Amino acid sequence: MNKVILQPSGNKDAREHFLDTIETNVNLTRIGPHISVNDFQVLQDIYPSGSCKVWGVTPGGSNQTKWSRIETGDITLFSREGSIYASAVTTYKLHCHSLAAELWNYNADGQTWEYIYFLDELRGLSISYATFNDAVGYKPSYIIQGFSVLDASKSAAVIQAFDLQSSVFYADISKDECLEAISYLTSLNETEAEIQSSRRLEQGYLQKHLFGRKTVGTCAGCNRDYPVSFLVTAHIKRRSQCTLEERIDHHVVMPLCSMGCDQMFEKGYVSVLDGVYVDMKKTPSSHHLQKCIDQLAGKLCTYYNDATRPYFEWHYDYSR
Repeated sequence: MNKVILQPSGNKDAREHFLDTIETNVNLTRIGPHISVNDFQVLQDIYPSGSCKVWGVTPGGSNQTKWSRIETGDITLFSREGSIYASAVTTYKLHCHSLAAELWNYNADGQTWEYIYFLDELRGLSISYATFNDAVGYKPSYIIQGFSVLDASKSAAVIQAFDLQSSVFYADISKDECLEAISYLTSLNETEAEIQSSRRLEQGYLQKHLFGRKTVGTCAGCNRDYPVSFLVTAHIKRRSQCTLEERIDHHVVMPLCSMGCDQMFEKGYVSVLDGVYVDMKKTPSSHHLQKCIDQLAGKLCTYYNDATRPYFEWHYDYSR
C-alpha cells in the first residue's frame, strides 16, 4: 500500500527548492554525471522527455530512517502557511551527496539534501490543516512540522479522502509477496477498502512486468505509443475466470490503449486466433466501430507466444 509523505516547505530554502526543482523541471543531463549508469537509465525510462522533478532531505535527525521507507508510488504532500498546497508521486530514489550539492548547495549547518527522491504527477491542492487533520484522525490543532512518512492506515485514509492515488507508479512487489497478500485477503470477508487494496497490488505487480519503470509504452493492438496512464493492463483471460495462480501470471495480461483497443478486446469484438487479430462479427455494431475493427483485424499480435497462447484460446472461445 502506498504511503503519504508530509513535507513542510515554508522556509526560505524549501521555497527556493520547490521553485528550482519541482515547479521547474531539472534536465537529466545535469543529473547524469553524479549517478551510476544504471540509475541514469532508470531515470531515462521514467522521464522520456529528458527532464524530471526532484526533492531531497538532509541527513539530520531521523530523516535517513524515514527516507528509507519511501517507495515508488508514495504521495508527497507539500505544505506551508496552514495548508497543503501541492502533491506529487514518488518515482525513484537514490542517495547522492554530489548531486544534492549541485542542485541545492548547502544549508547553514553545512549539510545538503542528499537523500533524494524523484517525483512526477504534480498537482496543485488547497487542503487546510483542519481538513487534513479530520481525514487522518489528528486533533484539529495539529500542525505539520518536519519531514515524516505516515503509516499504512493513515496514508490510506488521506489517499482515499483526497483522491491522490497514481495510476502509473506502483510500489515494487515480488510474485510471492503478491500471491501471499491476495491469498490472505481472499480468505477473509473483505471490505471494499481491502478489495481495492488487493486489486491495486495485483495491478501494480502485473503492470511492472509489462512496462518496468517506463512511463510510455506501446499498445499491443494498434501498436501506437502512449503514456502508461492511457494503456490498460488488459486481462487476456477474464480476471474473474482466472485461478489465483493465473491472476498473477504476467502472461495473462497485455497492454491495450484506452483509445479503443481495450474495449474492442474486452467486449469480444476482436480476438486473437493463431497469433492474428480477428473480427468476431459481434452485434450491435456501427460504421465507425467497424472501421476500428478493420484496422486491427489481420494484424499480428506481438504478445502471442507459447506462454500466452492458452489465454488467447480461452478469449477466442469465450468471444464466439
